Amino acid sequence: MLKFLVLCALAASVYADCGVQVISPSLSKIVGGDEAVPGSWPWQVMLRKKYWGGDYQFCGGTLINDQWVVTAAHCFYNYGNINLYSAVVGAHDRDAVDATQSSVGLAQVFLHEDYNTRTLDNDITLLKLSSPVSLSDYVTPACLPQREVATGTDCVVTGWGDQETTVDDPALQQVVVPIISTAQCNKATWYGGDITDNMICAGYSQGGKDSCQGDSGGPFVCAASSGAYELVGVVSWGYGCADARNPGVYAKVLNYVDWINNIVANN
Repeated sequence: MLKFLVLCALAASVYADCGVQVISPSLSKIVGGDEAVPGSWPWQVMLRKKYWGGDYQFCGGTLINDQWVVTAAHCFYNYGNINLYSAVVGAHDRDAVDATQSSVGLAQVFLHEDYNTRTLDNDITLLKLSSPVSLSDYVTPACLPQREVATGTDCVVTGWGDQETTVDDPALQQVVVPIISTAQCNKATWYGGDITDNMICAGYSQGGKDSCQGDSGGPFVCAASSGAYELVGVVSWGYGCADARNPGVYAKVLNYVDWINNIVANN
């Protein structure tokens, strides 16, 4: 019993520091963004798939503990052979092997049972890694959200997706965007009612800053009052990238906390 209590105490101490960076970010190319400080978003996961001729980054994800990753359902819909996929943690350069990174296979994929391929409602998936990753300054889980985040709050999205620039930068990119109300986002000249209660919009009415193709499944995080970052959204969809009145749309993680906790506890 004593050994069990000690193990529980150790586990609690590890996860008590979710959402906290040892390496500070510098917030000033995801579209309209800039290169992140290496290690400053330590919950960022790079998801890769083996294709004929090599393996390539295709989506992002968020580490929520040492063996579980949250990503988008559309990244894994009809995913096929699980052995073709891997999750990379501690990475900064998409096209190189960083000294801080490690790669692990996938054990199980939990696609949300109500995912709608037409509307992209419930665009969330849980990945169980084949083995736990070692947590470090460069590999730390994000916290799950505890409460609603107010409209206008500035949050951060990160990823290796398309930057819509002449030269594609393989380094992890970051951009700060404010949350937009669902009512605003559903206006006729915006998304015309396509935003459900399971989605969050974030960006600018004039466009210019956004997530894009390849960022899918990655983290949209907001700082809580404690300063720790919570996984408020999962990069899901949008019309174009950084277009006016078409901000990024994210799966609203707050609506899935019980779903996530139940799967993790039972698997």
